[in-house]
Amino acid sequence: MRTRDDLIGFGDARSDLELFAACGTSVAMGNAPDEVKAAATLVTDDVDENGLANAFVRLGLIEG
Repeated sequence: MRTRDDLIGFGDARSDLELFAACGTSVAMGNAPDEVKAAATLVTDDVDENGLANAFVRLGLIEG
């Protein structure tokens, strides 16, 4: 059975804060507001700088 700890949420806006609260791991994009970055488990690069792919590598979801 999956638990909250199994969930990873990605976001770059204040509207993602509720998602972050529901996930065991939260990843803010580098271009996110400071409030979102502060709530995240991990802050990655900007969207335009391959932030999503770089976060996948850092989390061990894909090879870099």
